Amino acid sequence: MSLPTAIQPDDATHVCYRGKRLIYFGGCDYYRLAHHPKLLKAHSQAAARDGLGTGASRMTTGNHPAHDELEKSLVNFFGYETATVVGDGYLANIALGQAAKGRFDAAFIDEKAHMSLRDAAQFLGCPIVRYRHCDAADLAKRLSRRRAAKRVLLMTDGVFGATGRIAPVASLAKRLLRPATLWIDDAHGAGVLGERLRGTAEQCGLGGRRVIQSIVFSKGLGSFGGAILGPRWLRSALLGGNPVVTGSSSLPTGLAKATLASLELLRTRPGLAKRLRRNTAFVKDKLLAAGLPIGDPAFPVISLGCPQKKAAMALRRRLLANGIYPSCIRYPTGSEGAFYRFAISSEHTREQLERWVTALSG
Repeated sequence: MSLPTAIQPDDATHVCYRGKRLIYFGGCDYYRLAHHPKLLKAHSQAAARDGLGTGASRMTTGNHPAHDELEKSLVNFFGYETATVVGDGYLANIALGQAAKGRFDAAFIDEKAHMSLRDAAQFLGCPIVRYRHCDAADLAKRLSRRRAAKRVLLMTDGVFGATGRIAPVASLAKRLLRPATLWIDDAHGAGVLGERLRGTAEQCGLGGRRVIQSIVFSKGLGSFGGAILGPRWLRSALLGGNPVVTGSSSLPTGLAKATLASLELLRTRPGLAKRLRRNTAFVKDKLLAAGLPIGDPAFPVISLGCPQKKAAMALRRRLLANGIYPSCIRYPTGSEGAFYRFAISSEHTREQLERWVTALSG
């Protein structure tokens, strides 16, 4: 398997692909903050002062005031007791799995969970039970077979990136019927879902000390890095010799400062989230009227399967004819096969959205 043809970003909503400038509905930067001048300025100023990297882990000489500042901001924004920043989202899940080793008697994980969550589960030191995708009834059935497990962990993506489906975490949590911890990999939901943009747990009305949230900065926050949000015991475990925290270089301060700028923008400019939701509703209403699948109405992702090569190529031709990048991909879980995945952003114009809907509708 080879890499896809390289694309060059041109601005927040365009890329250059094979010599053509095309409208871009790919990726996961839902507010296109990676191009925002405030993030770029925060990054460049910190990088000019501190250099491109720290050259050390946070447990040695790589802990910087920017890391502490970012963790405080994350606690305030997302409403958890603690936040621990690491290099990226995959590392966040691995570190969390390592930190939780020995704390649970059984872990139940969605069969389509992101591969980083599945990899992290191997560190827990307890039986791992898969339940059918987003199926609360199947979870209940599998829980009933593990009645001896007193300390239960439920693991799921908050939003499944391939389809934009929001996990029914409230329904899943109701099936636990015993003290349990809910671990949400909220890479896609953080900064996008919920009244205060805190993510899937807030969207579904859940919270408290038994909810753990792993997040990335590269999607709704438009930066790069990852963090683990949760109770104090988790922070203590992460700082108590965790291999990821001890053995990997800390997040470059330029990225920490850019993420701080992103959180401030989301906090002070509610118009960003309003535009994203308005654009999402516009597209999904149009596609629904055309008889096309829209996935979860609340999330800005459209996913179209490619079971037949002829139909896939026809869609590719329509997209290119309308000046749109044909984002046919294979998702990291490896379970969905090839499909077209499109992400709506707050920065797409109505004209761009209309052209895209026309191309999809055929």
